[in-house]
Amino acid sequence: MSPDFSEFSYGYAVTEEIVAANKATLAAAPLFPSLYQEGKAGGGYDVEIPLQGIPVFLQFKLSDCLERTNSKEYDHIIPNLPYYRMYLRPRNHSDQHKLLINLENSGQSVFYIAPEFHLPSELNKFYLSKTVISNSAAFSPLDLGLLPDDEQHYVVFERGTSMGYFCSDNPKEVQKTSITEGLRNLILSRGVQPRQLGEQGLRNISEHMLEILSRERYREDPSVISMPLYTTRLQS
Repeated sequence: MSPDFSEFSYGYAVTEEIVAANKATLAAAPLFPSLYQEGKAGGGYDVEIPLQGIPVFLQFKLSDCLERTNSKEYDHIIPNLPYYRMYLRPRNHSDQHKLLINLENSGQSVFYIAPEFHLPSELNKFYLSKTVISNSAAFSPLDLGLLPDDEQHYVVFERGTSMGYFCSDNPKEVQKTSITEGLRNLILSRGVQPRQLGEQGLRNISEHMLEILSRERYREDPSVISMPLYTTRLQS
């Protein structure tokens, strides 16, 4: 069953809850890239939350709810019903997943986050009780790994469990992360080193992300020169 609310509504609820819980440690306002930046020039993420010393990048996803006993993963991968399925953008349609991995490989804190619910009434209830995040699952793009081909790939998970499964040719168990206890503690527990932020720190991160994109474009087409893309983007 497909979710009955928009990714924007879910993303807004998550962002508001995170900002409210971390106001004392915010270094700036949350940054939402444009649609062009999200898919092409910004690293593939939906929002950057600049906590003091530890910027966090989130990519919002929605979850299909699987309730039938003939659901593909039921019984041999997922033991209980219902369970949830979070789709990744196919490799031949978008560089999003690869860009997120590159961003995480560069030392940033990056997560997919998806709801463990699918009804508007549930979103309303969790939003009003400030429990949207505690009813969501987060996954590291790096833990999922690169997409092996251009086929459709996804992650399946149950509500309230600690693991999910990245479904490709051979399903792979992956850690499901909870950010309920606070992003800062979670990021520090993963060994990410704090750094100076402020305006210049955020500018440095943006420049580094553009370098990642330039390298990827050069690998795909050696006729593309990295530096002009980098310089032009800074001027725009």
